[in-house]
Amino acid sequence: MKNSGQLITELKGLYLPKHRYTNFGNVLLSLETYGIRGMSASVNFDFPITVIIGKNGSGKSTLAQLTLCCYRYKNPEDFSHNIKDYYNLGNFFIKSNLDPEPYTPNAYLRYSYAIPPEAWGINQLSFFAPDPDSVCHARENIIKKKNSDWGGYVKRPDRKCIYFGMGFFVPHHEMGDRIYLDPKTSVWEKREFSERSLNYSAEILGSPYNAVEVATIINQTKAAEMGFAARFGARYSENHMGCGEGRLIRMIDAIENAPEKSLIVIEEPETALHQDAQHNLAVYFLQVCKRKRHQIIVTTHSPSIVDVMPMEARKKVERTSEGTAVEDNPTIAEIIADLSNGHQKSLLIYVEDEFSKKLLVEVVRKFAPELFNAISIAPVGDKVAVLQAVRYTRKHKGIKTIGIRDESKTASEQDLMFAYPSNAAPEREVFQNQFVSDFLYQQYHIDLSETIRAVKDHHEYSNRIAQLCNVGIDTIEVQCIQAYVRHQESSKFIPLINQIKKYC
Repeated sequence: MKNSGQLITELKGLYLPKHRYTNFGNVLLSLETYGIRGMSASVNFDFPITVIIGKNGSGKSTLAQLTLCCYRYKNPEDFSHNIKDYYNLGNFFIKSNLDPEPYTPNAYLRYSYAIPPEAWGINQLSFFAPDPDSVCHARENIIKKKNSDWGGYVKRPDRKCIYFGMGFFVPHHEMGDRIYLDPKTSVWEKREFSERSLNYSAEILGSPYNAVEVATIINQTKAAEMGFAARFGARYSENHMGCGEGRLIRMIDAIENAPEKSLIVIEEPETALHQDAQHNLAVYFLQVCKRKRHQIIVTTHSPSIVDVMPMEARKKVERTSEGTAVEDNPTIAEIIADLSNGHQKSLLIYVEDEFSKKLLVEVVRKFAPELFNAISIAPVGDKVAVLQAVRYTRKHKGIKTIGIRDESKTASEQDLMFAYPSNAAPEREVFQNQFVSDFLYQQYHIDLSETIRAVKDHHEYSNRIAQLCNVGIDTIEVQCIQAYVRHQESSKFIPLINQIKKYC
């Protein structure tokens, strides 16, 4: 498949504000919701593909489903709109005896979408700078409660919307629909996959196909569609496909046959796919987005999918007692840490010794706490051992790894070696700091300058100070490092923090 980095660069160029409508049509630019399914949040769509990440119950599906309600659609051959061809809020947020109030009386959905420059008028908005080259002309619409109904539907723009919900991924034989299992069901007519759909399905799954067809199947009372595949000398229907295989080939076929500049919304496409297929599917999203100018919105828990996407495509949703927050541009480290609650680490960092580890812990705790549960830190000896450990781990274990050495002059990004922002050893940097000296005098009534002057090896500073203070070495090191970090400016450590984020 095509290099994802190149595709991202090309898509960013196509999605520049001044080119946005020309390339992607009336693409969704922003969305704000209030009081629907107990959720109030807003999100901007900063890239033609958006991946929405969050824990279960955070509101991912609600945001994704709301985007489908922003448009209506009229088939080219039809004289008027048919409600069966597009989505309303009632398709997803159903009021019933079981759920009498899925939305508040003042609930609304406000959104903006791109329009051509010639359609600019008094009701249009620009969400960008006044420079003509950085302007995307936009129009806003609002759908809100009006008595017992919703107002604003008729002002929706036209656009084909296609939804792949979780029900789409359930194998036919598990749905209890007898047409797929009835021995009297027969094949009526067939349509072969295009060569392009066939090749993409094979590339994503890493498995060749001789042919794939979609057939209309019928029995006495119903008609439905069923996929058929041929490979390795066998021909079989979706009833005998793996769950991921059957759903994926149908999804690829639907995306490829959708009108250009459609809105495609997919719930958790990683369902039943192995990790390599998840990665390949994410690259396919980039490819088809560039080729067919679709806008694609995906909900996911898959780091493999998120990792392919640029920062601009990522939105992390979190629901708390204070409300729902949408975070822009989260790193993979933040995502893994959040979804795993710190149980799964994204990056292994080798440092020289235990003192260096304690220092890094406190630096991250103060200047980038969102990374705290995303990294593992391991001391290995000295600067040579750090380099050897990084090389071995990356080559033989396939784990994301970098090294942080004690002195800045020993850094080498080519070797994934970074360092603290000083050419002094960390022990000297910490224990020769005036704020640390003040802390030790106030807390333990010792003169730090006199103490370290009598110690030749800086590795022995901690031991000598701990003896004088009558506390453990670990305790005195952590206390002094905290006193040191507490009085440091963020500008000193942000370059190192940014390198950690880059490789997460």
